[in-house]
Amino acid sequence: MMDIQKEMRPYVESHYPILYLVTFEKEIGDRAIRGLAEGRKIFEWDMARGCVDFDNKAPLTPYMDLPAALENWLDQDLDYHFLVIGNADLALRNSPQAVARLEALARKIETGAATVFLVSSQLYVPPELEMFITVFDQPKPGGEDIARIIRQHAAPEPEGHGYDIDPKVIDKLVPAFRGLREYEIIRLLNRGYQQDGRVGEDDVELVIHQKRQIVKKRGILEMPSVVEGIDDIGGLAQLKAWLERKAKIMADLARAREFGVETPKGAVIVGMPGCGKSLTAKAASVRFGLPLLRLDIGAVMGRYVGDSEANMRRALELAGDVSPCVLWVDEIEKAFAGIGGGASSSSEITSRLFGYFLTWMQKKPTRCSCSLPPTTSRRCRLSCCERAASMKFSTSISRTKRSAPPSSMCILGNVRRTRLELTRESWRVGPRGFRAPILNVSSKTQLKQLF
Repeated sequence: MMDIQKEMRPYVESHYPILYLVTFEKEIGDRAIRGLAEGRKIFEWDMARGCVDFDNKAPLTPYMDLPAALENWLDQDLDYHFLVIGNADLALRNSPQAVARLEALARKIETGAATVFLVSSQLYVPPELEMFITVFDQPKPGGEDIARIIRQHAAPEPEGHGYDIDPKVIDKLVPAFRGLREYEIIRLLNRGYQQDGRVGEDDVELVIHQKRQIVKKRGILEMPSVVEGIDDIGGLAQLKAWLERKAKIMADLARAREFGVETPKGAVIVGMPGCGKSLTAKAASVRFGLPLLRLDIGAVMGRYVGDSEANMRRALELAGDVSPCVLWVDEIEKAFAGIGGGASSSSEITSRLFGYFLTWMQKKPTRCSCSLPPTTSRRCRLSCCERAASMKFSTSISRTKRSAPPSSMCILGNVRRTRLELTRESWRVGPRGFRAPILNVSSKTQLKQLF
């Protein structure tokens, strides 16, 4: 909350007329506005009850709609006032009169010391108001904020619930709570406390269940229930050993970062049907103690122009919200099979999705990490070098220099390979010491000879 308040303060002091706060947690928005007021009088209107008292939300007048409330404010002296409009997206959408009167109000106060706050869970900016509005997004709690919320919950009564919690337990809970809002974190802490009078490591399962609810409500990704473990994988000794090593790092990620230990970046699993690719993804999520998200890019494709791209953005945003997690992108070669297929509409859509996916992997600010073969085709060609190195591509057969360690991994299943050929001469050395092969393997014997 202090971060958003600190971010908004210079705009209030510079007399920006309208500040738009996008948040699902109105209480946090109210605390930020109250902290900025510093003695200013606050008027509030929301769609549920009309003009209300800002502190107790009690109605001050018989219900009036937003155009009427704005008309009332236009007739008043508003110097050093805050005007708060709740549910702003619902109130302004399809209401040209409200938009026009809010524009008039912005022009009236832009030379004074009043500020209008629009607060809503969804962003809606009418073109007529773009010049006046500055948008702020309420960030989700970071690691220090989550630890503070847990300590406040365990504090002695009446501030908290009065139980002891080990700092090591807090360190275990903080990564699990990442991606959740403060409201959701407090509800889960209350639920864990009601079960046995304390909050401990065993309550991580409640967090995973809550993240499963988030995925289910948005309906883009799947979050399958997983019971398979490493011991259920037959063979693949090197891959299992790699997962075991990375699991130890994930078990104490904070100390691993302090010592500069390389953390899991991702894995590309290539093989014929039935060789254990999907099973490995499931087993990795269980071994790491992270939720498993499955992205079926075929389900992302929409009926209308722009639907596919919008669905892809929503899916990747959701993966970031649920992170840290294991993101399982299944049958990647089928999803992007239309790349380079000509000027047909389907190949253009596929190319755009593929480009957006690559851009997200390189520039995403979240803790989900991905690796992807830079060239996807029927012959399963991993021609690496510059593009793969720029993506920090890391598998058991390629290495990069150490980079900022993410805490999630992405497993890309690549199936139905008809032909793979591998030769020693196909190795290439790219920038930053990156080494990876162009894979063309026609038999297991050739693969064993190389590795």
